Amino acid sequence: MTIRSALLGRLNDLRDAITTIPDARSWRACALVYLLFLTCAAPIGLLSGLLKPGVPRQSATETIAAGVFLFARPALVEEIVFRGLLLPRDPRSIPRSRAVPVAIVALAVYVGAHPLNALLTWPASLTVFGNPVYLGLTTLLGIACTAAYWISKSIWPPVAMHWVTVIVWLWLLGGQTLLTKG
Repeated sequence: MTIRSALLGRLNDLRDAITTIPDARSWRACALVYLLFLTCAAPIGLLSGLLKPGVPRQSATETIAAGVFLFARPALVEEIVFRGLLLPRDPRSIPRSRAVPVAIVALAVYVGAHPLNALLTWPASLTVFGNPVYLGLTTLLGIACTAAYWISKSIWPPVAMHWVTVIVWLWLLGGQTLLTKG
């Protein structure tokens, strides 16, 4: 396989993942994956103190603008890169002995991108984005998003999961406060 054909394959998978709207059965299966993620992540986050229930003070305009921004980045951009471009849309399209290592590498790149991004763009946030508990929860979210991507063969369930997780963390579980403390 040439680099060109591999790149074309990734781009075709991404196009198909973006244009595929999952059926109700796939959405239900992805919702169960998300529920499993929440069941694991919530106790870890609460017991560690990374998640602290509370509501930040912001206007409706700020809330809407932030929601749109957070949908675009991190949810859509990260899912396009770390699922749509790095993973095959159908894991059965490659041998399992290759699919698992590819998924592990994509997950490692996804998790590692968080502290690297903080270091390069917002060093004050590195205390949060480099926190081992945060990285553990990010790993769990990455696994859930990968499972949802492979179940649905669509980018939209992982985008929704990622977006809801970030919004709930920032607005209801103290993420915004943690990030403003630096």
